[in-house]
Amino acid sequence: MSIFISAFLSIYGGLHYYIYKKAIKILPLSKWVTIAFLGFMVVAPLLIRLLTNTGFTSIAVPLAWVGYIWMGFAFLFFSFSVVLDFYQLSVKAGGKLLGFDVSLITLSPFYSVFIAAILSLMATGCGFVAARQINVEWVHIPTIKINKMSEPFRIVQISDLHLGLLSNEKRLRRLVETIESIRPDVVVSTGDLIDMQLDHLDGLADLLLKLNPRFGKFAVTGNHEAYAGIDKGLIFTKRAGFKMLSYEGVKVGGVINIVGVDDPAVSIRLKMNPPAEEAVLQHYSEKEFTLLLKHRPTVIPASVQFFDLQLSGHTHGGQIFPFNLITKLVHPAKTGLSQVGHETWLYVNRGIGTWGPPIRFMAPPEMTVIELRPAMD
Repeated sequence: MSIFISAFLSIYGGLHYYIYKKAIKILPLSKWVTIAFLGFMVVAPLLIRLLTNTGFTSIAVPLAWVGYIWMGFAFLFFSFSVVLDFYQLSVKAGGKLLGFDVSLITLSPFYSVFIAAILSLMATGCGFVAARQINVEWVHIPTIKINKMSEPFRIVQISDLHLGLLSNEKRLRRLVETIESIRPDVVVSTGDLIDMQLDHLDGLADLLLKLNPRFGKFAVTGNHEAYAGIDKGLIFTKRAGFKMLSYEGVKVGGVINIVGVDDPAVSIRLKMNPPAEEAVLQHYSEKEFTLLLKHRPTVIPASVQFFDLQLSGHTHGGQIFPFNLITKLVHPAKTGLSQVGHETWLYVNRGIGTWGPPIRFMAPPEMTVIELRPAMD
């Protein structure tokens, strides 16, 4: 934890130092007022966590709205400012190299900060509205392994809901109603159903409990279940009516196997050596369709021959552009549907919730409907 806090303060503090050097040139506030505000924003996420752990949720919630919306704005301001800085350097370097006067197309320090701030405010507002939406993505996968079925087998995937301090019953109720209207055969959660604060989520669990698909609801752990505490995460998930799959599987509908594996963070937290993924998958017939639930979009080559479709999440599609450029370095798997083997597929869900800033900019939230359709031999 001390390493995490040190790294967080270094990175987030550095970002705020950059903002300070930019903003102090144009803000009418005194130097010390600006420093005090930015300093408080740096420690706000840690203070929110402390207040929640000590039972002061009523204070933590409004602080979380302010602190995390600011976090999103700060990241966007930094991103836009870096682009404008690059523009300024490129124009000045080009003008010097070619002997042109570029004063008319360069920006003063005031306008450089002003434009970055306006763009950031607009992006934050759009991202806040976008994060409240429920977008349904439909995916159709033909397979000869369900030819015994006359109708498509319908799977609803939710991922990265991150139920926590900033969650509200109204949006979750809309999500549940949307899922019910689709009439799925199964509902699966591919991790991070919860965030890290579980004290006031009983009502949200009861809402999820109302979901009653034909063959049940299944879930796997994400890294945030580990952060919240494995026992607490399991209790909440089960209370919401999901069967947790931990290196095990179930057969539903006669020919569909659903297999789930834990997130690596769980094994680290429990200090255990989990069984090999491919060893778990080998227990299921290759003649039957096998669905693998796995939080992180990592495909193990040795496992590919033993499953037909892997459903994952974790990346949030970047959540706030251009953060997706960073997530692609860590998890290069394509968002959405991609083929990873002969008639073997991976689907990476952008997630329906948010982590940290309650905004999504150029990475809209997603609930996925996967239809497995009978195909000709």
